[in-house]
Amino acid sequence: MIQRRLRTPMAKFLKEHLEKAGRSLGDKFIKAVHCDEEISGGYVRGEGIVVCSNHTNIQDEVNQVVIHELIHAYDDCRAANLDWANCAHHSCSEFCILQLSPS
Repeated sequence: MIQRRLRTPMAKFLKEHLEKAGRSLGDKFIKAVHCDEEISGGYVRGEGIVVCSNHTNIQDEVNQVVIHELIHAYDDCRAANLDWANCAHHSCSEFCILQLSPS
C-alpha cells in the first residue's frame, strides 16, 4: 500500500521537493512496522517515516499517513531551527498540513 501511494501525483511532488531541498529518500526512508502504541505512523528526524501496519488497514489510511509524514519531513528539512519538542513549532507544521488537506 505504501508503494501504491508513492506513485500518486501528490507523493511524487513531495518526494521531488524533498530531494530538491537536500533530503535523499532511500529505499528505507518509509517503512511499514508493527507499532505498540495506538498510532497510525510518524516521522522521526534522522530515521524517516513509519507506517504502523497493525493500525492502518485500508489504502486511504496509508495514503493519509504517508502524505502527512512526508510534509513533516519536508518541514524538518527546510526549517533551520525546527524543534519538534517545541509545541509552537510542531503546531505550525500541523497547521500547514491542515491547510493543504482537502475539505
